[in-house]
Amino acid sequence: MDSVSKAAPSLVVGGSEDELLVLAGPPGELSGRIELHNPSDAKVVLRDAGLTDPSGVLQLPTARHRLGPLVLRPDQGGSMPLSIAVDPATPPGAYRAELEVAGRTRPVVLRVAEVFALTVEPRSLVLLNRPGVAQRKQLVVTNEGNVPFSLGDPVTVDLRPDRPREPMLRTALKRFLATEEPDLEEIVAALLAVAREEERLGAVEVRAQAQVELRPGETTALELELTLQDDLPATRRYRGRLPVLTRDVDVIVVASAGPTEEKPSPAPRRRAPATKKPPPKRGAKA
Repeated sequence: MDSVSKAAPSLVVGGSEDELLVLAGPPGELSGRIELHNPSDAKVVLRDAGLTDPSGVLQLPTARHRLGPLVLRPDQGGSMPLSIAVDPATPPGAYRAELEVAGRTRPVVLRVAEVFALTVEPRSLVLLNRPGVAQRKQLVVTNEGNVPFSLGDPVTVDLRPDRPREPMLRTALKRFLATEEPDLEEIVAALLAVAREEERLGAVEVRAQAQVELRPGETTALELELTLQDDLPATRRYRGRLPVLTRDVDVIVVASAGPTEEKPSPAPRRRAPATKKPPPKRGAKA
């Protein structure tokens, strides 16, 4: 281990003793820069830094954090970038801790930013084209951030034809590409025609069976009832987006010919047992 890694009592951490050291960002990456100066005659090599929480409020995943390393020669100063992590579920706010660099301890303020993040599975829900029939579906939601949130408000999902937009636009504009001076009004009319194809054709009402609240790090199953509100031609497929806070789940309505009933297969016929003729009596003609 380098002599500097053990302790460097002469190392100056920060511009002055009164300077407030601040690390800010999401829980997984609180970052900042620290000014350092080595007034001694020996080389200083910084390989890690320590973070302690005297209050016990923070849940620190580790006490030591690896650095660059940073080499400071005699009478040399430098700016050291520092990035540390705390527990991902740490609520947003300001926290006071102690930073130890090469044997020198300085108070530091950790400004934890709000992280609103979640994962939702599955990414799409498929409904049968049955107006007025409540169809039950389930979403598995995980709170990946550091703030709690609730789910379960009723939502209306607008449906449109499930046709790729880009091919439609290319087809509509193809004839104008070969024209040296295309007519602007004709281009606008072609684009409006594509837009009309994507107009709302129907809606799906989405209701949760119960409101749920997720704290950071929690996972829950959200039970939903989705009801198609409109009679839509069964010859097409329709798509909409169900907003789940910051995520979207595709709602796809597919054609339905109605429930299929399995008919019991007929029982196999049993053959009648063969009857044996009695043996002829003696003296009788065969």
